Amino acid sequence: MDLIFNYLDPLIIDSVYDSVRGSLQLGLCANSPSSSVCSVIADSKLWCRESIYRQSLSIFIVTWFVHWISSSVFFILLGTVCHYLYFDEALKSHPKYHKNQIRHEIYDSLLSLFGLNVLTVPIFVAQVRGYAKLYDFGSGEVPFWYEFGQFLFFVLFSDTCMYWLHRTFHINYLFNLMHKKHHQYIIPTPFSAYAFDPLEAYIMSLPIYAYSFLWPMSREAQLIVFVTTNIWTVLLHDNRDQFHTVHHKNVKLNFGQFLTLWDHLGGTYADPERYFAGKREGTVKS
Repeated sequence: MDLIFNYLDPLIIDSVYDSVRGSLQLGLCANSPSSSVCSVIADSKLWCRESIYRQSLSIFIVTWFVHWISSSVFFILLGTVCHYLYFDEALKSHPKYHKNQIRHEIYDSLLSLFGLNVLTVPIFVAQVRGYAKLYDFGSGEVPFWYEFGQFLFFVLFSDTCMYWLHRTFHINYLFNLMHKKHHQYIIPTPFSAYAFDPLEAYIMSLPIYAYSFLWPMSREAQLIVFVTTNIWTVLLHDNRDQFHTVHHKNVKLNFGQFLTLWDHLGGTYADPERYFAGKREGTVKS
């Protein structure tokens, strides 16, 4: 997020705050400049880029409005492309495909994205204020090999966290409380990618940001993994005969996100080709 504000602050945000501050002083402080409100408005520390109040407000506005709109548009566009390219229209006649399902999937996903963006604001504030181990790519702060190795480490870290979080949400109480909402779509389309309870979606997204608080991560890498993770989430739900589609058919199998490592170690792996071949033949060979 601070990478984004490095461009937005000088480009537009500085002038917006200067304009708002000037308007407030002109409208509220012309007749009583010594009032407590005007003293706050006149305090330059509250308006500078390093102010936690300005940073929090800026991140809240950008995340809530701009980021939610852009992520929603991106989700709908990518979902439409994946649905057109990969979704088998014959599945709409399946008895477990819901009436008006895509409409409900989009509604649930957009609601989840909205809540997710709002809940993520404190994480972005912490990153901007330097609590994360973010650095500029190529700055020499880490060995050269790590500049590229961090992507592998992130995948291993994220997949480990996601596997166990996902399995945790399949505990009966949590499943019925939150995760069941996602699994109502037994025949998922790409539009079900974010059809989660907003709080669950937030918890499941934490590994994306947690890595940068534990180990060094370039700002550019943080942006890349954020975008690619969102794309991958949509692709997982395009309902081809693939790894995650098995999970929607059998909630005890295939919990991983990027890799099958933990599913193999945890005894929850099912090969998609064999699984669906077994289904077509009337048996499940997992």
